[in-house]
Amino acid sequence: MVSGKYSALSGALTREQAMSNIASNLANVNTTGFKKDRIGFAALLQGAKQTRTTRGINYARTRTIATDFSQGGMQTTDRSLDVAIDGPGFFKVRRGGEVLYTRAGRLHLDNNGTIMTEEGFTVLGAGDEPMQVDTTQGKSIVIAESGEISVNGEQTGGTLQVFGIADQNKLTKVGHSLYRLTEGGDQPLAEFRVVQGNLETANVNMVEEMTAMIASQRSFEAHTKVIESYSKLGEKQDELGSVG
Repeated sequence: MVSGKYSALSGALTREQAMSNIASNLANVNTTGFKKDRIGFAALLQGAKQTRTTRGINYARTRTIATDFSQGGMQTTDRSLDVAIDGPGFFKVRRGGEVLYTRAGRLHLDNNGTIMTEEGFTVLGAGDEPMQVDTTQGKSIVIAESGEISVNGEQTGGTLQVFGIADQNKLTKVGHSLYRLTEGGDQPLAEFRVVQGNLETANVNMVEEMTAMIASQRSFEAHTKVIESYSKLGEKQDELGSVG
């Protein structure tokens, strides 16, 4: 009986983790470039793991928490320094001495013409050099789909580079739609498409997440009722054991 109680408890805990994950996705539904997380579960139902590792108790456990890097939608802003990546890849930025990656393309220029992210991090181009735009001749900035930056019709700002990551599972979130590459390297993409005057929206489907939230909530409630039932049975068992 005790093993069943622990099985129900592990199930309730995994459902609680699922609800926390869904809540995080919903909280970022309006965050530019945000990528939702997906949580996967596993159960130790049979074989050596059940008999040796869990001593016969069927535990549920979190197997994976992975980021879904699928494409988000496009939101038109008509702002010249808003850019969205249409397809795979990331912009590379420098935060202090650290190199990070993002798909949030709300950019601006500092007083020296250096391209910065909304949070003030430096955007890097080929060779990991900071990107600068010469606006002394005007401020009419055009960013082509190939990333070439022109001011008043002249290419004076280099090329906004998009980088590919061979194994995106090595990317970890560090906030503000930024990612740290924990292992391996990046590669400048030879072909990519950026869309000026647009931002990539979060790839979170609110209806889908709310449906998953309701299902997880119901499952959590079912597990907690099982735990309560086991507790009541345990009390009755103690009473019977004390008779005589």
